[in-house]
Amino acid sequence: MLDFHPNNIRLLVFDIDSLTVGFDQESWDNFRKLLHVLDDRDFEIVLISESIEYSDWKSYSKLSVLEFNTIEALQKNNSLTENDVFWFTELPELQSKLSETTRNFAGSNKNTNHNGGMQFQYLQDILHIFHPSKITAADLSAEISKLKLESPQLPLIVGVGGPDECGHIFFVSEMTEALEDQEILVSGLDLSQVLGSEFQKQNISSNKSTSTLWRSKEIQKWIVEDVLLPYSKGKKVYFDKLPEMIHNFEITTAPFFLAPEMILFVWGTTVFIPEMKNLIDLRVLLELSEKTAAARMFSLDERENFDQSFVETYLKKEGKYYADYLDNFKVHDQIDYCIDFNNFNAFRMK
Repeated sequence: MLDFHPNNIRLLVFDIDSLTVGFDQESWDNFRKLLHVLDDRDFEIVLISESIEYSDWKSYSKLSVLEFNTIEALQKNNSLTENDVFWFTELPELQSKLSETTRNFAGSNKNTNHNGGMQFQYLQDILHIFHPSKITAADLSAEISKLKLESPQLPLIVGVGGPDECGHIFFVSEMTEALEDQEILVSGLDLSQVLGSEFQKQNISSNKSTSTLWRSKEIQKWIVEDVLLPYSKGKKVYFDKLPEMIHNFEITTAPFFLAPEMILFVWGTTVFIPEMKNLIDLRVLLELSEKTAAARMFSLDERENFDQSFVETYLKKEGKYYADYLDNFKVHDQIDYCIDFNNFNAFRMK
C-alpha cells in the first residue's frame, strides 16, 4: 500500500530511456497524448534522458527536460525526491534508490511492488490515479457521506458558492456521481439564474436581515419558505408541477421530491446570504484567480497571457460586485471547504 496521496503530488518525473524501450510511432503518439492530459490537469512534468531535445516538447505548458543519465539526475537534484514528486521508471537500480528516499514511484516490472512502488500494467493506467478533480470529489464526498451516515434520517443541505462561470454545475455533477456511487440519494437546486449580484437594487449592508440579490421576492419565498425550510425541519417536500414563475430558469425538474434521507445541493454565485444562513449545513466555496474569472467571463483562454484590460474590466464590474458580497456577508468566515477551481480537471481542496 502506498504512503502518498495523489492529490498531494505536484511534479511527475518520467525516466524516458527506461519507459520508452521498444516504442514504435504509435506508442510515442500515445505517450504524448498522455502527457497532454497530465499537462491539462496542471501537473508539472520533467522528462529525463541522455538524448532528448526540449524543442520536441514545447507544446506543453509545464514541462521541462533534463539531459542526464537518470541516476545522475537523481543524485544532483534533491528536489526530485520531495513528498510532492512522483517518478515513473522501469530501471531496477533507480527504483532501489528511490525506495531509500521516497515511495513515490511506479513501474510495470515485477520488482516494482517489491521495491515499495506502485505497479501498473499500462502507463495510461496512471490517468485514473492522477486525476485531481476525481480525487477531490471522492475525498469530499467521503466526508459528506460520513456526516450523513452518522445521522441518516436528518436532512443535509450542502451549499456551493463561487463567482460567475466558476464551474458550479461541473463540481456538483462530480460530487453527485461520487455520492451516488456510495448509494446516497442526491437532489439539487441551481440558483445561478435567480440569485446573484446582477439583481442587486441597492447597496448591500452586512447588518441587513435580508439581501437584495434575488431575481424576485416570489422566487425567494418559494426557494426559502416552500423548499429549504420544510426540508431542513425534516419534512418531505414534493411538487408534481413547478411554479410558473421559475419555468424559465432551470432551477430543478418536475416532479421534484425531497426526503430527509437525501442530500440536497444548493448552488449559485451568492448562496451564502443571511436568509440561507440557518438552512445550509455545509458550505463549499469555489475560488478562482482574478485572471481565470476574467477569462471565463470574456470567453478567453485562461492559460494564455491575454490583455490585462480584460482583468481590469472584470474587477470594476462583476468582480467588484462579487468581492462586495464576500466582504459584506463575511462569506469566508462561514466556509467549511475552499476549492481551488482554476482548472476543471484539477480542482483541489485548499
